[in-house]
Amino acid sequence: MTIFLLKLSLCWAFFALLYHWLLRQETFFRANRAYLIGTALFGILVAVWPAEQLPAPVYESGLPVIELPAVTVGMQEIEVVSSNWEQTDYLWILYWAGFALALARMLWGLLKIVQMAVRGRSKRLEDGCLLISTDEAKVPFSFFKWVFVPEEDELSAQSQQLMLAHERAHAHDWHSLDVLLMECLGVVFWFHPLAHWYRRSLRTVHEYLADAVAARQSDRKQYGLLLIGQSQSGMPVAFANHFFQSPLKQRLMMLTKKASAPVRAVKFGLVAPAALLFLSLFRQAPAIAQAVDEKHLEFVRQLEARGWEMTDTVVTFDPATYQESVMYVKNSAAPQIDENGKLVYQYTEIQPQFPGGSEAMVRFLQENLRYPEIAKANKIEGTVVVTFIVDEQGNVLRPFGQIDMPNDSKRALVEEAERVVKSMPKWTPAQHKGTNVRCSLCIPVKFGLPVVSSKSVDAQPEFPGGLEALIKYLGEQVKYPVEAKNAGAEGTVFLQFVVNTDGSLDQVAQVEGTQVAHPSLLSEAIRVVKAMPKWKPAVKDGKVVKTGFTLPIKFKLDNEPARMLFDVEKAPEFPGGQPEFYAFLTKNVKYPEAAKKEKAEGQVVISYVVETDGSLSSFIVENSPRQDLSDEVIRVLKLSPKWNPGMANGKAARVKYTLPFKFKL
Repeated sequence: MTIFLLKLSLCWAFFALLYHWLLRQETFFRANRAYLIGTALFGILVAVWPAEQLPAPVYESGLPVIELPAVTVGMQEIEVVSSNWEQTDYLWILYWAGFALALARMLWGLLKIVQMAVRGRSKRLEDGCLLISTDEAKVPFSFFKWVFVPEEDELSAQSQQLMLAHERAHAHDWHSLDVLLMECLGVVFWFHPLAHWYRRSLRTVHEYLADAVAARQSDRKQYGLLLIGQSQSGMPVAFANHFFQSPLKQRLMMLTKKASAPVRAVKFGLVAPAALLFLSLFRQAPAIAQAVDEKHLEFVRQLEARGWEMTDTVVTFDPATYQESVMYVKNSAAPQIDENGKLVYQYTEIQPQFPGGSEAMVRFLQENLRYPEIAKANKIEGTVVVTFIVDEQGNVLRPFGQIDMPNDSKRALVEEAERVVKSMPKWTPAQHKGTNVRCSLCIPVKFGLPVVSSKSVDAQPEFPGGLEALIKYLGEQVKYPVEAKNAGAEGTVFLQFVVNTDGSLDQVAQVEGTQVAHPSLLSEAIRVVKAMPKWKPAVKDGKVVKTGFTLPIKFKLDNEPARMLFDVEKAPEFPGGQPEFYAFLTKNVKYPEAAKKEKAEGQVVISYVVETDGSLSSFIVENSPRQDLSDEVIRVLKLSPKWNPGMANGKAARVKYTLPFKFKL
């Protein structure tokens, strides 16, 4: 999934920049429409293009080592029920929750349009469009061949004719099909900002196309004045094509812009070579990955030229005399002859590959390894290093496992690791001098008993002195890193660690899937946790047990005073822009019943601060005819999703924002 998203983001970002720099200001609206739809779908096609990942060797002390992650085997058959929730991928939960909300929003929009069509008065036009009059429509809009107009429209007959021509242009060009496609794209990739950029950009092009058709039936200046007048209308349904949809300034500029010269269409000639470049790039991913092995290839060639002789440096320290001694030990890495007279290499120009790569190999081991009962009963843990040979056909031969301090109970771990390695499918064999050869490999397999979940214990692990002492300790020990402070980085670091039965802390690490604003914040949090005194261990069934614990440590800078709108380079913005903000307010603000009964009306003015993370704070009532009206607006503002923060001096800034909201019966 990570590779898929990386490919998709690279492809979409490239074509988005190409559109922004070269095509956005051109009047080739139909070509731009095809470009946006084509590149959006092309990005997905490129992202799913299969490409094998080849693992690269890690070099330590000048020697290449094929580093494979240790596979941890736990008591799956016992823990699968009790720790099912802990094993759930929280990122997938978040994704499907967002997917469900986005899908519900899309379906709700479709339902509202169908309801309006059923409730309104319809009339078939000569071009096949169905004109639907309804008091639920604030401004004209269309959905496929349905054209919705307000029931009571005070505009002149000519203005109504122009708006109707605009919406019929949407219908004739099947713009709603594009909208539906982009809405589906937004549902699947609800988290991806470029998916929403494609949707907004395509809708903007739709408006340019419809404006061009409608403006031909009138004077451009008169049509522009009509657009300005309609921009003050109530907010329309968010899902359909609207007469007032894209930013007004852009539409007026394009309406009065001179048509682009045909020669400028040569810009679209960049699309084909760019598409071929991406296809070639991702198709050749295995070759690109293989290029990473050039250093390994050079090492093997030099090693062979030296007669396979390797020199290791051994440094020893004598604590009695505080002196170090350095020894140089020569070892041979030459191929060995096995019992069948075959050469077995330690280092080859191209190392053996498990089918599907190292990730597939780890999955294979995790799915097939079982914790031996005798080791489980005796609570035996350890890491088995399995050495084996991959022959010229890719078969796995003679797996041999070793473990520190072997005994009878640990022997079961060795046998299990050997059994699973022996059952591996055929590998892609190693190559040396263009010929398939035998090569020896090592895989570490870690057998670890599961850590008891903190949710299932009778008594939780506890910092000495309790929660208040823990908070005090963190407040005294955590120092804000200078690097993070200078970078303006702040946020919460989520750490997980194991509290052992003796109270010591082990395996301190960042919670998988979480992010930090700056690496120094993570380093500081880990340092402080590792320096903690021993905890009081958890208790289950009257016995102390090893358990996991998650600790959030928040880093927050002192906030600077909020800036005014005129004092920032970029104003804060609600996700989707001003139209989406008004739609959000219209949907959520409810007229207070007391004010409705008393027929109270008026304008409420609320000021608030858009923080650097996009959250809203510091709500102040600047003007309000009644408290219940201002309370309602503040209630809805607190439900707002995070905004795109304002920018000043190249970084996010706190900005004061003022909202006037009119209540009218």
